[in-house]
Amino acid sequence: MTTSKPPIRTLSQRLPGLVVVALLALSTTAAAAPEDPAERVVMKLDEFLKLYEANKKAESPEQTPRDHALSSAHYTGTVVLDEGKPVSAVFTAKMRVEVLKNKGWARVPILPATVALQSATIGKTEAPIVIENGFYTLVTNRPGAVDLDVSFAVAVTTSEGKSEITFELAPSGATSATLSVPAKENLDFTVPGAKLKSDRVEAENRVVEATMPATGSLSIQWQREIPEAAKQSSRVYSEVYTLVGLGDGLMKATTTIHNTILFRGVDKFSVKLPEKMTLLDVSGVGIRDWKQTPDGHLNVVLNYAAEGTYTLKLELERVVPEGEKQLKAPIVVPEGVERSKGWVGVESRGNIEIGAGDVSGATTVDVRSLPAAILGITPQPVLLGYKYLGADAKVPLKIAHHEDVDVLVTLLDQTRARTMWTREGRRLTSVKYQIRNNRRQFLRLSLPKGAELWSASVGGRAVQPARASDGRTLVPLVRSQAAGGALAAFEVEVVYVENGQAVSDRGRGTFKATLPTADAPSTYVAWTIYAPERAKVIKRTVDGNLQLVRRLTNPIPTEDMNYIETATPEVQNVANVQADDGGMGEGAVPVPVSLPLQGKEVNFEKLLALDETLEVEFRFRGLRK
Repeated sequence: MTTSKPPIRTLSQRLPGLVVVALLALSTTAAAAPEDPAERVVMKLDEFLKLYEANKKAESPEQTPRDHALSSAHYTGTVVLDEGKPVSAVFTAKMRVEVLKNKGWARVPILPATVALQSATIGKTEAPIVIENGFYTLVTNRPGAVDLDVSFAVAVTTSEGKSEITFELAPSGATSATLSVPAKENLDFTVPGAKLKSDRVEAENRVVEATMPATGSLSIQWQREIPEAAKQSSRVYSEVYTLVGLGDGLMKATTTIHNTILFRGVDKFSVKLPEKMTLLDVSGVGIRDWKQTPDGHLNVVLNYAAEGTYTLKLELERVVPEGEKQLKAPIVVPEGVERSKGWVGVESRGNIEIGAGDVSGATTVDVRSLPAAILGITPQPVLLGYKYLGADAKVPLKIAHHEDVDVLVTLLDQTRARTMWTREGRRLTSVKYQIRNNRRQFLRLSLPKGAELWSASVGGRAVQPARASDGRTLVPLVRSQAAGGALAAFEVEVVYVENGQAVSDRGRGTFKATLPTADAPSTYVAWTIYAPERAKVIKRTVDGNLQLVRRLTNPIPTEDMNYIETATPEVQNVANVQADDGGMGEGAVPVPVSLPLQGKEVNFEKLLALDETLEVEFRFRGLRK
């Protein structure tokens, strides 16, 4: 007898039932036989998990990022006239609307509520339109793409001969517009923001077409076109600002010409250059070419027609012969302009005394009233100031040359010396100079007679000294960096050793030593001599040009006098560059010199040491063996 079996449900139906059945199947032992095998489905765990994940994905489809998209919109309009005047424009718009939601309602903004909507259809069916958030909005639950046709009217505003229509656009992927204006004469169209614009004539209509960005507003403006022959010629008014600098055998002039252009654009400028001046450079926006003619004229050609304002800048110079006492301030004269006025400022760039001559066609003014175009381009004080109107200004200058006076370019802020002295008469001395250097290449030192130089460093970096023809030691220098408007100091150190007479058996004797003589003045000298512990200095016997003091006014740091390869980043960088260029020798290897700072300190100091020998002498006792 055949037993009918109940229908087996598919696995995609009702997942919770499937989960219960699978769990029951897994929990049943192999020994327990099912009462009715036809009531259950037995499967492996991995097969069940695959089915579960597939059913989960089927129940949770990916959500669309938006419920709609306006793919394209094209607006075609015609201006309506009333008694020959434009009053409104009637548009038809074709819009491609993409409804991305599979279920539910989508709301698609299409036009701002500021326009007058006449109709909206999809095919031959009226489209459901409502007003939401200030926009006419299409409401639909129909998925997919639809073509929406819309008719609406926009007001035309006219002011001072210019007409305009404008309304806000709904964001769309591609936007274009066409407007037809009934007119027998040509029109100038302006479409702000348009990326592509063209206009044409169709019978008695003037038509403009434009491609717009995806967002923003559509604004079309038009006005009567003026024929080229009827347009007024351009007018240019020039203001000339000239800064004249005298010094180093040169007269330099920086001239700025500010042009104000009216009515029509200008693409060419011409100026007359002052006599005997050499034109170095011409700068300005959009210069295609400039050329100086043999008769002293400058012609500048632009690659566009400049409107409103345009500025030219000229750089000129002239060699001033030695002994020349009369000069003329170089004044550039614009040509082909309605009016030209200018200002002249004069500055000195060296030891030259400048005076005013007999001026004609110009007026002397207070230099503080000169325009910023002159005062703002120089850090030097402006000595003379003039203003003029027209092209006939003459500003003669009287000059007097003066000889330069040598000034100090290298200064030793401090000289700090330490000398170790032993019973055997040997002396080991370290001298550190805090130095500010502007442009000197070497520090020249006259070492004590018989001294042997052990090492030298600049800014914590070992250098190779040289010997000059006069026997002095040359220590290569770097240039001090600017710090707060002044020159920063760096350190120069030399270490040398001397052999003197040993102390006699009586323990008495005379100590006499000198420091190196530098070719730069030192504002402060400190010298500490470390005598053997039992030595007693007889103070009444102290001699030399340094003063014996109990304590130094500016104590020497107590750290051990080792060679330390450190420097400020600025000084170290300059030293590295100078070393790479061969300015510093690389043959000297730094040798650490450590002094056993033992014994009795004997301190000497001096203020303002010039080109002189620094020496100390005293008698001692108490060193008997």
